[in-house]
Amino acid sequence: MSVPRGQVIRTQRGLTLIELMISITIGLVVIGAVSYMYLGSKGAYRGNESQARIQEAGRFALDAITNDIRRAGGLGCGTLESVYSGSNVSVNVIPPTAGVNPIAVGSAINGAVLAVDTTSEPIPIQGLTLAPTYPQPPATAPPGWTPLPGPAYRGGDILQLQISSGWPVRVTNNPDTVNGNIQIASNAIPNSTSTAPNFNANDFVVLANCSSAAVFQTPTTPTGSPPLLSYKVGGTVPTLLQAQQLGYGLGTYSTVQHFDQVTYYLGTVPGSANAVAGSGTPSALYRYSLASGTAQEVADNVEDIDVSYGVGAGATVFKSANALTPADWPNVVSVRVSLIAVGDQLGIVSAPQTFPFHGAGTAAGAVAWTAPDTRLRQVFTVTATLRDRLQ
Repeated sequence: MSVPRGQVIRTQRGLTLIELMISITIGLVVIGAVSYMYLGSKGAYRGNESQARIQEAGRFALDAITNDIRRAGGLGCGTLESVYSGSNVSVNVIPPTAGVNPIAVGSAINGAVLAVDTTSEPIPIQGLTLAPTYPQPPATAPPGWTPLPGPAYRGGDILQLQISSGWPVRVTNNPDTVNGNIQIASNAIPNSTSTAPNFNANDFVVLANCSSAAVFQTPTTPTGSPPLLSYKVGGTVPTLLQAQQLGYGLGTYSTVQHFDQVTYYLGTVPGSANAVAGSGTPSALYRYSLASGTAQEVADNVEDIDVSYGVGAGATVFKSANALTPADWPNVVSVRVSLIAVGDQLGIVSAPQTFPFHGAGTAAGAVAWTAPDTRLRQVFTVTATLRDRLQ
């Protein structure tokens, strides 16, 4: 086939420069929109993930603390005012054999002793409040506080509680004051299929009824039928009751329970070199048990804790531990706990958060707390009353 002169046959056509630029522009717009949606979704996901972790840490930590606060001071059915005599329930604390988790007078937080006042009464609650500065120096124990076996103390207030724990076990006879034994219904763990004994050697025990109580450390595991719970101290039989106690004898309507002293504090996460907040790893809330001699992690991602106390019936003003006298501690009826839970990702907030924290709800007023970085944080607060303290 011949081609007329001046005519060109085009079998292919490419893109012009304008068409190419338009195509590139449209492609960039689409890529930008997709990238924007992706980054927005990723940011929302990171924010939601941080919020979920914060909510979990804050709520779980407060649930654990308030559960123990509400048990502090509970001695069987005994209350602040005895239902039988109308007078305060008097508690006899019997020191055990020297060197075995000694019970001694303690005017401040001490992980090695059971805290009692000058009349040998257990102090249901104690605390230490530190200066509201942040971040706290790492692994620095406050004055008057014996470091507990476990993760190093890192900062924040310290709360110590003395509680009855476990199911009450019925006492079936008057105490044998000659041999130093208490006859109990059973030494099996209530409501359990376990064959392990309920009370073991060196366990702390509270023996109580509605008018009197005694706290001691049993030297042996109860055996026999019926089981006999010993309260001897180094082979000597001590006096169970104090002279000033009134009401029923301990063999009437009495029960025995486990007794423990627990301490809540913030510790450095084991294996982490980042002891100061803002350097990458938040601290965790720990619960030290004197009965077990171990500290267990309650919740991670907890960065600071503030505790204040209500003293006397109808207390409406909460005070820091530093504002209480030694005579105030036995009269604490309620506790307000605030803590800061923190996420684990930087850049969730555009600027470090600032909010009132230490002293919130107290007469002195709260102190402004500024975060050291851009991780998301939230304050959780709860108020709880000690068992049987509101008359």
